[in-house]
Amino acid sequence: MIKTVLKKIWDGLLYGSAMFALSLLMIDIVFDSSLTVLPHQYSRIVTGAIFIGVGFVLSTLIYEEDRIPFFVRTIIHLLLCAVTFIIAIFISGGIPNGTGFGTGAVFVLVEIGVGFVFWVGNFMYFFCEARILKKSLKEKDS
Repeated sequence: MIKTVLKKIWDGLLYGSAMFALSLLMIDIVFDSSLTVLPHQYSRIVTGAIFIGVGFVLSTLIYEEDRIPFFVRTIIHLLLCAVTFIIAIFISGGIPNGTGFGTGAVFVLVEIGVGFVFWVGNFMYFFCEARILKKSLKEKDS
């Protein structure tokens, strides 16, 4: 179990680092290199990205437990990801300062909504892959 956790932490570090690099690349392309970030903001953004990577990957450990129904595991996974995401938003400064609670809540809800859409897409892809694999195994057994 320790090896699994350490591997997931390593994978999360890699995912978070890749997410940081890709987000900087997208910012550079979209804003035409005109966006300036202060050096202390980079460290906050890196910390938030790595926190999201590790948190999201570690939260998949819930699927290792077979005694909990799949639906409950999915809900727990989504809640863990949402909490991880909210903490990472505050770490990285993803909510503009001085905008008030309403604007901050809208930022959080929109970002969680986008994350949920990606999660559903990912879930549907792997669900279809599992269905195809199950069908091919069933045909081989027949």
